Amino acid sequence: MSETSSTRARPTDGTRWDVQALRAFAVLAVVVYHLWPHRLPGGFVGVDVFFVVSGYLITGHLLRELLASGRIALARFWSRRALRLLPAAFLAIAATGVTVLLVVPSVLWGQYGRQLIASTIYLQNWQLASDAVDYLAGDDDPSPFQHFWSLSVEEQFYIALPLVLIGTVALVRILARRAVSPAVVVRVVLLVVVAASLAWSVVQTQTSPGVAYFSTATRAWEFALGGLAATLPVPTTGRRRVALLRATGTWAGVAFLVASLAVLDGGTPFPGSAALLPVLGATLVVLLGGGTALESIGRWAPVAHLGRTSYAIYLWHWPAIVLAPFVLGRDLDLTGRVVVLVGSVVVGTLSTLLVEEPFRFASRVRRWRPRRVAVTAICATVAVVALGAGTLGTLQVQQTQAQEAARRLERGDVRCFGAAAEIGSADPCVNPDLRSVRVPAPANAKRDDANRDACWSDGAGQFARCTLGPETGWTKRFIALGDSHNNALIDVYQRIAEANGWRIDVAGHPSCYFTAADQSAPSAGLLASCTTWKQRAMAYIEENHEDLTAVLVTHSATSRPVLAAGDVSAEDATVDGLVTAWRTATDAGVPVIAVRDNPVPAKGVVTCVARMTGPTTTACDQTRSAGTAPFDGQEQAAKRIGRLAQVVDLTDLYCTDTTCPAVIGGVLVYRDKTHITNTFAKTLRPFLERGIERALQRAE
Repeated sequence: MSETSSTRARPTDGTRWDVQALRAFAVLAVVVYHLWPHRLPGGFVGVDVFFVVSGYLITGHLLRELLASGRIALARFWSRRALRLLPAAFLAIAATGVTVLLVVPSVLWGQYGRQLIASTIYLQNWQLASDAVDYLAGDDDPSPFQHFWSLSVEEQFYIALPLVLIGTVALVRILARRAVSPAVVVRVVLLVVVAASLAWSVVQTQTSPGVAYFSTATRAWEFALGGLAATLPVPTTGRRRVALLRATGTWAGVAFLVASLAVLDGGTPFPGSAALLPVLGATLVVLLGGGTALESIGRWAPVAHLGRTSYAIYLWHWPAIVLAPFVLGRDLDLTGRVVVLVGSVVVGTLSTLLVEEPFRFASRVRRWRPRRVAVTAICATVAVVALGAGTLGTLQVQQTQAQEAARRLERGDVRCFGAAAEIGSADPCVNPDLRSVRVPAPANAKRDDANRDACWSDGAGQFARCTLGPETGWTKRFIALGDSHNNALIDVYQRIAEANGWRIDVAGHPSCYFTAADQSAPSAGLLASCTTWKQRAMAYIEENHEDLTAVLVTHSATSRPVLAAGDVSAEDATVDGLVTAWRTATDAGVPVIAVRDNPVPAKGVVTCVARMTGPTTTACDQTRSAGTAPFDGQEQAAKRIGRLAQVVDLTDLYCTDTTCPAVIGGVLVYRDKTHITNTFAKTLRPFLERGIERALQRAE
């Protein structure tokens, strides 16, 4: 349909221009925040503004229908929502999916394909919530579909609200002995939702902030508060007093919103109680903004246009931000960010005029029956989901082929393979046949992980451990303690244990290592779990010290830092915590052998390697100074304890004098931004084994 006919069909009277101004504010805040997060630290609250506006408008629509007819026409309501939202959303998802296949390395196809499907069926918020509690998924790169989490929450609200209202009104009609106004019922329902959801939001933001941010349960109160505003009568008598009330309330709301942009930032626990500031501000505006100067601002052409196209701009801006660096081969600079900003408005405008509004307002489409809308929506959903499924299928084939190639290399006696290249030695090993070899394939890197559930404590009160090597009849017995960097060495420990008749028990915990100091944690639950794990590790050593040959400790140098108190520096607190914990073993005569952490790779190392063709280059390498910069305190702690604390430093297997390569001896060293691949870890076996034996000799 042409722009002219679409515009002519679009209703022009009854527009809440103050709400359009609110929409313009919300989308501009989100887009600017995504482009310049340090310039507008609280811009993410634009999403909360959208939630309030949606709650206000949809609740008002449903309440008017209830009052007029005594019922809610569910099929008609949902079909109109589908025509309003799905065409532009599915176009954006499909276009983004095709672009991913064309410009993004296959290493990211798995993550992106799953999120494409989750976005299409409007469960993206739960996909991201699931990833938030997955320790390793925390290393995922930003996805071009990530922003669909908020649209998923909205769709779930559109499905749940009318069902809840219909059910509650029907129940009240059955139980009540006298007529009760639907408006009263709706108001009570929304009050209950606000109270329950807000309370849960505060609790879960403290205990599980990653899940809380994306959860429908912690966001429902924002919609409900906006909906509650739609049920409240605003006085119309006493013109001057009403005008003063409206103006005061509206500008107080605007002040709350502006303050949110500056007061809140990415470090603020959110949503929780912090979300009250933007949500109350938006609620005051939708409740009282009509007839105020804010309407004049909303009528101003640029603001009106941003409000009108806000949905489409939101759809298109984030894929552009994520995918543009892949197209350009570099991060966005100032010019690139400005181009994305302007381009998002342009593409959003075209999407609104050519897709969204024709489906929303064209008389021919508006005559479609709900059944036809449902069938069309299902077919479109299947088609877009097929794109994501096809991406995952293609990736699976590539991964299977790459895994077999890697296995063939590992089974063969390949000279200078992985750590055997000894790149930091005076006489490194060089095999020209490995110049173009990179295993595991970057697309397989994330799955190239040795960790095992039996060796991993991820719940409060756990001290899970697994036994490698013989459970009885062993010649030496060790306990290996640490975070995921400790557990990345499980297969190495297994091979060492089996070759020497040693028993090595492994106990790991997410973002938690063997220190007596408290570590920072994203939630109170994780902090408590970590503290309990440390206490049980110490108790295990005390109970088994007579059988233990040594305690092996490893942790990420970039893991959760310890919490320093008073005038104590962070470095001193780190060393103090290690010394106190290690003395649990050394005071009982059990040596502690600390294995120094692997160097930190360059940013985006796996994706960088995925772009390589032909011989391996140095484009993805890290400098040795940057890779080894994080302070772990092991050397200092060992010196304070003395002979019974030894450090095994394998850095020269990762780095030359100047650089730490991404690929060593034909092996991709890293599987994400901090962890090494299991393929590379296994090549460390002879070196780690010798390091442990020498440490034991020095500890005698």
